[in-house]
Amino acid sequence: MPPKPQPFPCTPRYRRFLTWNSENIAAPTPAGGPLSHGMAPPSTIPSPQGLGYAGLVLQRLVLHGRTSLGAEQVHLLVGDREDPRRLTLAACAGCDPDALGRQFDGPLAAFGRARLPAVTFAPVGAESQPRGYLAAAPRGRREFAARELGLLDELADLAGAALVHHERRELSQADPRPEIEALVQRLARSDGDTWRHSLEVAGIARRVGRRLGLARPDLVEVELGALLHDIGKLRLPARILHKRGALTSAEWSMVRRHPEWGAGIVAGIPGLEPVAVIVELHHERPDGGGYPHGLPAARIPMASRIISVCDAFGAMTTNRSYSAAIDCSAAVAELRREAGAQFDRDVVDALALTLDEPAPAVA
Repeated sequence: MPPKPQPFPCTPRYRRFLTWNSENIAAPTPAGGPLSHGMAPPSTIPSPQGLGYAGLVLQRLVLHGRTSLGAEQVHLLVGDREDPRRLTLAACAGCDPDALGRQFDGPLAAFGRARLPAVTFAPVGAESQPRGYLAAAPRGRREFAARELGLLDELADLAGAALVHHERRELSQADPRPEIEALVQRLARSDGDTWRHSLEVAGIARRVGRRLGLARPDLVEVELGALLHDIGKLRLPARILHKRGALTSAEWSMVRRHPEWGAGIVAGIPGLEPVAVIVELHHERPDGGGYPHGLPAARIPMASRIISVCDAFGAMTTNRSYSAAIDCSAAVAELRREAGAQFDRDVVDALALTLDEPAPAVA
């Protein structure tokens, strides 16, 4: 049985909105007995289809690609089934949106007379017979580094998965909420503490995103990314996840894999391919010292920056097997000390202001 929930070390007014609707979200009955929460079935996971997000999946992928790669332009070119050399521009970032839907004879033709110093192509689908290409041109007169090329390949794989889901009409017709709920329930069975933490992070991340004025697609990614940010910990052995005391270097190396593992799990849900990018990058740092890619501030999507701050806040203000909770004011002070290095300064400020807001009414 997961441990009983510890009192949240903030005032009840704060806890009511820090928790991601947890009063209304069901936890499954884990082996060994039910959780101590008396909760109704889950009903508040946002529907990407209902919010119009499903039609934006490819465009969101190229936008995140442009940000995380530091690219001038990113194009997703899809081959014609009858003539694979004939390519259609399915999505682009940093280019003329009127070009969408145009056809080109060869991938380089899509870049026209941009005179970009270098363009790198990652095949979408099997390299022997690609479905298309994810093409990126770096900013400035440089070439992509090896780590950036690896990230480009990952983005191309996500684009390939999204194209397959699109052809199966899984983006436009299937609602991924049951699959999201199943993952959340699996996390609850595996580790009640991480489950509760994920609900709290999703609750406050949504409010911080709104305070920062994020558009609806970004808010969808913030909320779902926060809810699933630790789902990769399902692959961690319990002896590591619940270890008291310092981790060994080998154990810490395994823990650092959880964003990539989580991204792989989330990418399997049709329509959440861009959310997988947010999950993978939620431990990147503005000073470039984060993982798994060591991206600097400007190349970390805002949704990942928000989740990073809210994740740390939730961890500091919750009793864990390896650390005692601190109160809200001390946690905010610690975030401010690390603002600009470990955490985004604007997000930290928004979190502090959010904590001062009156709590919304809870039905």
